[in-house]
Amino acid sequence: MNTLIEKFKNKDKIALARLISIIENEPERASEIFKHFQNQKSDSFIVGITGSPGVGKSTLTGAISQKLLDSGKSVGVICVDPSSPFSGGAFLGDRVRMTNISLHPNLFLRSLASRGFKGGISRAVFDISLLYEAFGMDVVIIETVGAGQAEFDIHNLAYSVILVLVPGYGDTIQMQKGGIVEIASIYDVNKKDLGGEDIAVQIEMMLDDTTFESGWRPPVSMTDAVNGEGIDELIQNIWDHKEHLELSELLLEKKRNRFSYKIKQLMQSKIEKIVFGNLLKEKEIEDVIKEALDGGKYKIYDLIHNKFENIKFEIKKE
Repeated sequence: MNTLIEKFKNKDKIALARLISIIENEPERASEIFKHFQNQKSDSFIVGITGSPGVGKSTLTGAISQKLLDSGKSVGVICVDPSSPFSGGAFLGDRVRMTNISLHPNLFLRSLASRGFKGGISRAVFDISLLYEAFGMDVVIIETVGAGQAEFDIHNLAYSVILVLVPGYGDTIQMQKGGIVEIASIYDVNKKDLGGEDIAVQIEMMLDDTTFESGWRPPVSMTDAVNGEGIDELIQNIWDHKEHLELSELLLEKKRNRFSYKIKQLMQSKIEKIVFGNLLKEKEIEDVIKEALDGGKYKIYDLIHNKFENIKFEIKKE
């Protein structure tokens, strides 16, 4: 580990890759890794890119990264793919759409599976973004899985969230109303070569009827990520939002929200291990299922309730 950390501090990408693998596969070792970076003060600006499957998130991520690299920025990209509920695997095909930048010296791209984690991201995303910050990346881009109305955990991890839409999806605002639409800092209608002006008008009309407590009215961009059209304007919108967050001191609030989210996630993970490791054995779950299949399906609530009714938790320092 000490050798890995030393190489990491010398900007060795192989060391970065190996540390990411350790954190992804053995999350309990995160504290062992991050204790080496406690005196580092580097900060990255974190951008989230989300939207439904097929809207061009990966291509857009590649186009934005290319422009940032051209301007001298270093970029860390995290691409999350959904895990199969049957095989448990994931395709991890984002690199295929970013071949022109994947070997750039100032870029590091990591694809990872969601591993069943809800909210459109992976449990390891926060930790990987911390590693990117320690590595000195100027910008971190997090691309979520294909997200619908309820997958908006990216709001808790990114400072600017780009919601990507495309022409041809019918009533886009109705399709994605609430949740994911409400978290956007910037709207982007991608694949503008297919049209999309009506979608942009719908979004503008929705924004006209909305009150923004933060003082930021999300802009609406139109891009063709394949040809690079509109990417400069979209990046300018990102910098404008960054400036707004800094001047209004909302960036600090975003950072507080980010750490609060991780603390709660860590607590839930620990409690889940305690419950399933000590309080509810697999055999007991099978007994409850057997009771339900034998005609007691309405008793499962009582059975679980009674199991926990008289339990007292005691925290012991071992």
